[in-house]
Amino acid sequence: MRGVAVLCALCTAAVLVMHATCVPFHLVEGQVGDIVMKHATRPAKVDPRLVYVAIDDATMNAGGTLFPDDLAASPALREMATAFPWPRDVYAMVIERLMQAGAKVVALDMLFPVARDSDAAFKAALDKYRDRVVIGSNFVDDPRLGAARTNYTMPATDLIPDGYTDDRVGYVNFWPDVDGVIRTVKYRMSQSEAFGTAENGQIYRSMAARVLQKSAPDRPIPGSLRGLRFAPAQGPEGFQPVSLYMLFLPKAWKENFKDGAVFKDKIVVVGPYGNSLKDQVPTPFGLMDGPELHLNAINDALHGDFVSIPSETESALFIVVMGFAAFGLASVLNRPLLLGLALLGFSAAYLVATAISFDWLHRAIPFFAPLLTFDASSVLALYWKWLLERRERTRVRRIFERFVSKNVVKEVIENRASYLHQLGGVRKSAAILMTDLRGFTTLAEEADSTQLVAQLNEYFTGMVKCIFATNGTVDKFVGDAILAVWGNIRSDGPAADAALAVKTGLRMLDSLDALNKDWVQRGWRAWKMGIGINFGEVIFGAIGSEEKADPTVIGDAVNSASRLEGLTKEYGLDLLVGETVAELVRDDFHLQPVDFVRMKGKTHAIKVYAVLGAKPAPLDARLAAYLEKHETALACYERGDFEAAFAQFGEVLAIKPGDPVAGVYVERCRELAGKRPEIWDGVFVMKTK
Repeated sequence: MRGVAVLCALCTAAVLVMHATCVPFHLVEGQVGDIVMKHATRPAKVDPRLVYVAIDDATMNAGGTLFPDDLAASPALREMATAFPWPRDVYAMVIERLMQAGAKVVALDMLFPVARDSDAAFKAALDKYRDRVVIGSNFVDDPRLGAARTNYTMPATDLIPDGYTDDRVGYVNFWPDVDGVIRTVKYRMSQSEAFGTAENGQIYRSMAARVLQKSAPDRPIPGSLRGLRFAPAQGPEGFQPVSLYMLFLPKAWKENFKDGAVFKDKIVVVGPYGNSLKDQVPTPFGLMDGPELHLNAINDALHGDFVSIPSETESALFIVVMGFAAFGLASVLNRPLLLGLALLGFSAAYLVATAISFDWLHRAIPFFAPLLTFDASSVLALYWKWLLERRERTRVRRIFERFVSKNVVKEVIENRASYLHQLGGVRKSAAILMTDLRGFTTLAEEADSTQLVAQLNEYFTGMVKCIFATNGTVDKFVGDAILAVWGNIRSDGPAADAALAVKTGLRMLDSLDALNKDWVQRGWRAWKMGIGINFGEVIFGAIGSEEKADPTVIGDAVNSASRLEGLTKEYGLDLLVGETVAELVRDDFHLQPVDFVRMKGKTHAIKVYAVLGAKPAPLDARLAAYLEKHETALACYERGDFEAAFAQFGEVLAIKPGDPVAGVYVERCRELAGKRPEIWDGVFVMKTK
């Protein structure tokens, strides 16, 4: 597990470094967290005591949309019809209108830093309702960037003489995270935070804090920094804006606002709506107007529905813990598939835990960086285990392939249950190839033992390559003999299995020719071999004792392949196939009928064939003439016309001098013509195996 531990540690360290130093990492981290907040957690529920009165486009364009009678009947509407910024007595009329309706607190999310001629009425309204009204101030710089405060914009002194201490003034600032998105609210700031000085005496309150202070004097004001739980920025579940100009339309005031009853005991925030006054800022729920931010800050405080934001130390601790979790999971689960499924399950569970913590525990759990640590560590551990497993499989396969055929090893590794079931014994149709070296006993007695072993190893290496090249199984070595099978592990059909066996036999003969040339150059003796190929039903299973058993094939088809190999000596050929094979491969190879033979221990005779070459390549003219004359001579022999057969086989020898098959028949016909059998069925009976 050392490799897994190292990978998990490296991933954890990398994420910690990126989390601490990489701004783009924080951007992605914030965006992913916002997606989780928006789609996997509950939004804040809007308090019905909060009302948003909007200075929207309809209000800004009131002069062009309202009827002249409406404008004439309302001084406020007439002044709204002028160019913005309006005379400040408009705000006095707004405050008076809402206060007369019974509003508990009115907050103007606006700045009034410069004195105006119309300030007297506005100041009078502010003084009259000093315990129920709040207006804005503004810090210019971001205190978290460490910049010294050089400018704090307060209301004009002719409105409020001392904005620093007056509880009617609250700052409107919301400070974004490094990605520019606002997720938190600061309800208060000390002088050192605000201006970078060592003095801590002065405390500045936010607009939301001032509203809370005036609406519920007995309620504790929240501490400095809190995470916001936002209400939806759009839709009926959010803060629905009311157009400011409608407060002064008699019909709307009566029907929409029930003669002001809608505002009774309400906290009303008045401010810009839309982006005409450039007061929109990004939040996890998209762009929000400044007044919406204040409403969310007030709403969360009224319900105590804040979200605790993790510190940098807590975030780093989460990253480390997730690194350990990935290591623990990789240590327990050794199979890559199980580890991969556990990775997906744990990631989904962490997402659910994040949502539950956010919704019910009011704690924001770091999501992206810890989960990235876990997932990256787990994926690398998964890949590492896969590499180790693959390397181990390769090692086992290479060791196993020294003792068992490659296709057997592949079946054991990839389809173990199916293969083990077959070892109990199943009947299958298979192609069987048997080889034997000519005169090996004499060779073993005469050759140097070291040379013989080396030559045998080269011989077996070449033959086994031929068998494996066609996906055959080396069933066993019996001394110098090889038993190979096609169709015992996997089959492409009888014809394909038989054709592969014949193709392999021809390759083995070519390979032996190449080996002989090399051996002769090295002063070694050349070897000859015989090959018999049969097709039929076999029993495949593990044969042996409880202590040792080998997967092998047994049955009459195997015995017949051995007999066919023995027949090659009788006819002086290198390769013979049985009639079942001949029927399956007739379209793939040129075949020469050799004899009708009853093997020793058998009751039924079979036809045996030699293979002259692969189709579709045609036979050369000489070989075609030889085959035609051979078949004519064999027909005479089979019907008992031995004299004619003798003459025909003589002609065969004329076409192909030294042909061993024709030589056998010439001698056989001479003997049979002199001593004609009483009953003739054309069958040659083998006396030996």
